[in-house]
Amino acid sequence: MRKPPSSILKRILKVRAAKLERMRYRKNKKNLNNKKKRIEQFRANKPYREQAKYVKDYSDVINIFMPDNLKYLIQHSRSPFCKQFTLTKKCRRVGTIVLPEIFSILDNPKASYNAIKEIIDVLICQKYEEIWIDYQKTIHSDLLTQVLLDTILRDWDKFWTHCLKAGLNRFMKVRSFGGKNYYDDSIGRMVNSVGSPAIILKRKQTYPDLIPFNLRYFNKGEETAQKLGAGDEGDITLLMEYVNECLTKIGKELTPTALDALGTVLGETVINASEHSSLKSRYLIGYFDYNSADNFENDEPHGILHLVILNYGQSIYEKFKYPAPEVEINSICVSQMQELSDSYTKRGLFTVNKFKESTLWTLYALQQGVTIIPNANRGNGTVQFIEKFFNLREGDFKNESRMYLLSGNTVIEFDGTYKMVNIVEGQNNRAIMAFNQQGNLRDKPDNRYVRHTDYFFPGTAIYARIALNTKNLKDDSLKYASA
Repeated sequence: MRKPPSSILKRILKVRAAKLERMRYRKNKKNLNNKKKRIEQFRANKPYREQAKYVKDYSDVINIFMPDNLKYLIQHSRSPFCKQFTLTKKCRRVGTIVLPEIFSILDNPKASYNAIKEIIDVLICQKYEEIWIDYQKTIHSDLLTQVLLDTILRDWDKFWTHCLKAGLNRFMKVRSFGGKNYYDDSIGRMVNSVGSPAIILKRKQTYPDLIPFNLRYFNKGEETAQKLGAGDEGDITLLMEYVNECLTKIGKELTPTALDALGTVLGETVINASEHSSLKSRYLIGYFDYNSADNFENDEPHGILHLVILNYGQSIYEKFKYPAPEVEINSICVSQMQELSDSYTKRGLFTVNKFKESTLWTLYALQQGVTIIPNANRGNGTVQFIEKFFNLREGDFKNESRMYLLSGNTVIEFDGTYKMVNIVEGQNNRAIMAFNQQGNLRDKPDNRYVRHTDYFFPGTAIYARIALNTKNLKDDSLKYASA
């Protein structure tokens, strides 16, 4: 075989040398960029390293670096997750927590709270390097319970990241966590569209018949003075656009008056969730699944809208009854609550484990004209949000629409049985929802809808599950507009 001419060989070697030079250049540039990033990251992490100087043990790590919401959940004395956590000395390789068949703090609170408590325990005590949350037995869940779990996982991930930035790797034994075995399609759709994969990993699945409203978190304590209010206002706008998109998807249309009324009550409820949180933060999330033909008796466009507005911190009752010393509250509303409470006590209307003062005060706090903020020109009432939002339902043949409010040991359920009524107080009229036939807050409410629960929710949450359908579209729009 003949050798190539020297001129060709030289050309080949020259090309190869140029290629090697380009490769060396790119490698050096990449290394330089990586070095710059490491230096920038090192400088950015300085505040975390400064805080780490005060760490003596794992309890210091929790107190300094754990986000306030998760810290509140594990330290509040009445929280179902309260416990003194210690770092596990011997960490195992893989751990699995199997969720209950009914994973819902509404329908199966004992098992559901216990499952979440177990997840918190293995995470914070770091019993395993790899943790799996297994849905293999779960056939029913709801967005409220999933959000409760996902916000905990979100804060744990934030805590883990803060510790690594502080150089506290010696305390971080958990390497990964995740969910698996979503055998129930509705649960898999919920989790993969708006749950932990989407919230933490930014890896959400899209479905042609599901519209997600991704988790929105607003913390007043983390915002500058110039941006305060922008978070709530921006999220309210996004939520209104989202609800309108869901209605449009099934061919439903509200009048401008109806949209304005809905925007008012949605806006006040979202703002209340921020203002009334003792931790100054709130979450907002939802999804619209319009692939629910088995729930309806016709083939018209239809679906279920799920929405959760949630905050952690003092319950509604705690905010009024045991306010923080530095917080000024509406003394007029408190005196009205106490007077009503005294009336119930004299008549023996409070019953152990069924209806307590905390239940009554929570119900009263939801009414029009009641607000914790002194001299506030507000207080349209959460019950107005409940009724107006509930008016969106139509064609709900199987009565699937429900709204729930959880706060402390109180659960208030709304299915449309009881309506708002107008009452006269002096020269003023106001709307109330007493959840009884008399339409009077001085009479005991129906315990099927307003009840005490043994399971304490450490904050306040509103969960709406509203059936949407095109049935009686125009009549519904007019009815809603005039509501």
